Amino acid sequence: MAALAFPHITTSAKLPSGVTYSYVHIPARESKPHVLLLHGFPSSAYDWRHQIEFLADRGYGLIVPDLLGYGATDKPREKEAYRLKKMCGEVVEILDICGLDTMVGVGHD
Repeated sequence: MAALAFPHITTSAKLPSGVTYSYVHIPARESKPHVLLLHGFPSSAYDWRHQIEFLADRGYGLIVPDLLGYGATDKPREKEAYRLKKMCGEVVEILDICGLDTMVGVGHD
């Protein structure tokens, strides 16, 4: 859903685990921190559309993925793919791809 709301700032990456994630990435400006916005179940990055605009307008960097099973991100059939530890590792891989080692994390469910 990130690609629908923000097609010009949405990208995707095939991770070493073999799955492809779709996510919004906006670099930070003016020494502002990056914010990682994680949606809950069942939901998508689209839920953050108002916060994305608000924070980006103020210079904050953003990483907002469609988590596994949602939006343009892969939807594996096997339930093992959705284990919390595995999915957390995949979010870290996205952060690594973006060259980020610190950020403020925000989630909702």
